[in-house]
Amino acid sequence: MTMLAKVKIWSSFLLILLVASMLCACENHTPEVVNTEESSNYHLEIDLLGAKHEASVDSQGRLKTSIQVTSADDAISLSIDADTILLNKGGKPLQLIRVTLDPTLPLPPEDAYIVGKVYDLSPQGATFNPPLRLTISYSPDELPPGLSESDVYVARYEGSKWDMLRYKQVDTERHRVATRINRFARYAVLTPRESPKPPPKPSPELDLASIPLEQALSSGRLTLAEFGRGICIPCKAMKPILEELAAEYKEELNVVIVEIDEHRALTGQYGIMAIPTQIIFDSSGKEVTRHMGFWPKEEIIAQLEKMGVD
Repeated sequence: MTMLAKVKIWSSFLLILLVASMLCACENHTPEVVNTEESSNYHLEIDLLGAKHEASVDSQGRLKTSIQVTSADDAISLSIDADTILLNKGGKPLQLIRVTLDPTLPLPPEDAYIVGKVYDLSPQGATFNPPLRLTISYSPDELPPGLSESDVYVARYEGSKWDMLRYKQVDTERHRVATRINRFARYAVLTPRESPKPPPKPSPELDLASIPLEQALSSGRLTLAEFGRGICIPCKAMKPILEELAAEYKEELNVVIVEIDEHRALTGQYGIMAIPTQIIFDSSGKEVTRHMGFWPKEEIIAQLEKMGVD
């Protein structure tokens, strides 16, 4: 074998080794893939009358951890649950929430007084899901004579009118009232000028058990249906609550009582395992949430507010 042939064979062998080593290196090295969309964090600042708190949201606007911010004078606080999605008007992650005092002090409604200060929450146009919890303190000394602290409520001022928020939790020991808000605007504690009237009662002919569920689900409105039996104790306790909701939300909500003994097929269709069971359906008839057992009225109202019912 000539020297030239030997050189060619040796060169070919070296080339094979080089290619093999390169292939081995590629197989043993898996490049790290970085999902920049998921790893992006956005800085959220909450400025509550000068008391500042910092938090992080992801690229979808989802809050990393639960937070609660209270003003230095303990007059107002804002609570936001973890996984709440906060977006600005343009649909991007929200990066600033600011609460200031409203210096203009809009006129109260004719049938109510403003108790304390008016707070301006911004930016307007921001969206968040689920609603945020807003707590405002009040002074019992400012309440009109004859009215109790349980009469106070939080109202929202937009445009040129006040809207009372139905959901409230009054702490008469610490003199504060909490509510849930689904948008930013101006908020204040209000109290009626006179003792409030009891909630409207349904007309005597209203029979929630006589309304067909199928008809309610095809009406284009939200529906609250309870599956129960008239003789069960929690079902009896729920009935006046359902009647009040039917009267108070008559333009926005269908309320139906389904007697399970009379509608066994319907009961099986919805997989009812215990009574009472309440199911809330959206305007298209799709189930949104369900609850088993006694369901307090304020918790039902909170769920309705999450679905956009004021």
